[in-house]
Amino acid sequence: MFEELLKVPEVKLREKGDEVTMSQSLSLQHQLIEGTNEQEVQFKRVMSEHDAFLKRNRDLGAILLNSIALSHQTCLEAGMNFQKQFIKIPKYETDELKVFMRQHAHACRITGEIIHLLEGGYPEHWLDGVLCMKVVTCLVIKKCGRNAAIDYIKHGMVQSVEGIEEHRKTADAMGQETISDEEAESYAELKHNITQGNSGWHWAREHTGYKKIDKLREFVELDKWSHNYKLASRNVHSDYYEMASLYAMREAKEDMLLCGQSNSGLTEPAHFTAIALAQITSVFLTTYIEDNDSQLDYCDSTLFMKIIDNYVKEIKRF
Repeated sequence: MFEELLKVPEVKLREKGDEVTMSQSLSLQHQLIEGTNEQEVQFKRVMSEHDAFLKRNRDLGAILLNSIALSHQTCLEAGMNFQKQFIKIPKYETDELKVFMRQHAHACRITGEIIHLLEGGYPEHWLDGVLCMKVVTCLVIKKCGRNAAIDYIKHGMVQSVEGIEEHRKTADAMGQETISDEEAESYAELKHNITQGNSGWHWAREHTGYKKIDKLREFVELDKWSHNYKLASRNVHSDYYEMASLYAMREAKEDMLLCGQSNSGLTEPAHFTAIALAQITSVFLTTYIEDNDSQLDYCDSTLFMKIIDNYVKEIKRF
């Protein structure tokens, strides 16, 4: 379409006997683009091709995509079922371990995004790595207890304050309003009270001795997954790497530049996603299991976890 549009102005100008200059050509091209419905036609064609790919991809990977979608839905329902129980118990209303509930909700949303990307033919993404980080966070808090959960919440507050500080630095350049000096001082005081002025303060360091994700993975004995985490992160970063290493190029017979969709390489990211969501769901569903006075019934949670585990095993087979 664009090649044809580039030729039209030159032909029209020559027919009139006008000299073909760059400015005249650009001016006429602009009028042609504005005066035609080619953009709408092109958009419909692109969307039609996209929809056709989605249908083919769903047909080819129907069992795999159905399994990860059902695993996702089961994890979501398991979390909702457990949440209905504990929110009725007054002593858990302000309990710090409710961070697991929020982490589980985030994990369910991210998994939905990953499924959407897999259906669309995009197995390379950084969201696998995000889920892995959430698994590590949940397991560290689970292992270290309520004080770790409290510090994790405080760390979120510090991150918010640092975001505000960064916004104040760039607000003028972006032409945006920002908070007042008085408000900034109150936030800075909050940050100081939490960190005691320690610029390297991190929620996990006091409880584990570490703050880097690599070390925290080792702390919760998940270091065997470090390669997969790094691969998920690297494939969307600006490092130089050969495209043959991409999941989506697994069936490629020759070197090529992948700049769009592929129906290859969906199994591994689907499996890693299912494992991560299952782990986070398990942590959430067993949050208070060691509390003999919790008044919680874990029968449903046990059944849900068994079903989820079966889905994870099923996805691995593809």
